[in-house]
Amino acid sequence: MQRPYFAPLEHNDGSYRGTTQLVLNLAERLLHWRHRVGADRNCGGTVAISETKTPYLRLLPFWAALLPLLTFNVCYLIAAALEHVPACFAYVQGCTSVSSTGRNAPEFWIFKVGVLSLAVVLALIWYRLTMFLHRSGRSTLQVSVLAVLAAVSVVALTIYVITLGLPDEDFGRLRRIGTNGFAFASWLTQIAFIILYRPLCAAETRTLFRWLLVFCLALLLVGIASETAKMFGAARKTTNNIAAWNAFLVQSGYYVVLARLWVYHKISTGRPTSPSE
Repeated sequence: MQRPYFAPLEHNDGSYRGTTQLVLNLAERLLHWRHRVGADRNCGGTVAISETKTPYLRLLPFWAALLPLLTFNVCYLIAAALEHVPACFAYVQGCTSVSSTGRNAPEFWIFKVGVLSLAVVLALIWYRLTMFLHRSGRSTLQVSVLAVLAAVSVVALTIYVITLGLPDEDFGRLRRIGTNGFAFASWLTQIAFIILYRPLCAAETRTLFRWLLVFCLALLLVGIASETAKMFGAARKTTNNIAAWNAFLVQSGYYVVLARLWVYHKISTGRPTSPSE
């Protein structure tokens, strides 16, 4: 009968026979471990990463999807109730911007905490994903490009939320740099991940891969539709507001799909293991 992988080693009684058996057992385990790692690295062209040591990391992409929706909508409801912003369905009517929901107290503090938390979550997500891609055979240059884009998006988001609520004459330009920098760098980061992940796509993740691509294209279409509407005479401010609200909605959809992909690969600690483990 084959020994279970996690079966305890036989007790070494100090004799020559006991020592020999102990060495054989250690060699058997080493060969078994190398066989498992080799098989896992070639299982469907993917690498799975165990999360047994840090199971909370499986929630990271869900938080990336949930945090902006919760933060912006809760802040909007509070701001509208206190008459800090007009009351409407912002995703369609665009009566107020996303930023306006976090300019006044008390929603100001909820907005700051929520968006700064989102920046931390995004930094952790892209750090783990670059590790995953590198262990899956992507080159150092490719992974470095993804890491730089992700870092720019996180820094830009941080600049935006820190400068929000400060005087426009002093910090308005810096805030706009943060807003636009996050929008472009975040979209490029998502596209770069799709390109790098494509060779690793297994049959079980092909549908998820397609949905990632759909959400990236949808985000591009939101921007194109916004600019087209302004060319045909739509109010610039209202159109920008509608585009921003829906852009965050689409990005949340991207991270929901990424969360499913994350669970499939069990991306967390960086130790290669079997998807079924």
